[in-house]
Amino acid sequence: MYLHEKRVTIAKLTPAKWRQLFNAVDQLPGLIIQVLTAPKEDFYAYVIQALDLALNEVVEITSILTEIEKEYIDENVGLDELTEYLLKVVKLNRLDTIPKNVKSLLPKSQNQ
Repeated sequence: MYLHEKRVTIAKLTPAKWRQLFNAVDQLPGLIIQVLTAPKEDFYAYVIQALDLALNEVVEITSILTEIEKEYIDENVGLDELTEYLLKVVKLNRLDTIPKNVKSLLPKSQNQ
């Protein structure tokens, strides 16, 4: 597929790529908690700030996966393209099955 004018392949998430992604997504979990615990009067300001930071992290993730410069993505790639690319990454790597598979690896509780 293309991100603007650059042809990209859908990334296979190897352990090395996972480590890079975990390092890139450092602010998002804390940001979600801040939005959920924001005072009512400041809620919308928190949401706007969260969306801005989340968008930056989506650009960072896409840059890592495609090896395209963040600046190029930020200036040229549409949100529709970013979404489509990330959905294809999820599908290729079967990310929807990972929680279930990890859970099946955990020891069964004696109460079951």
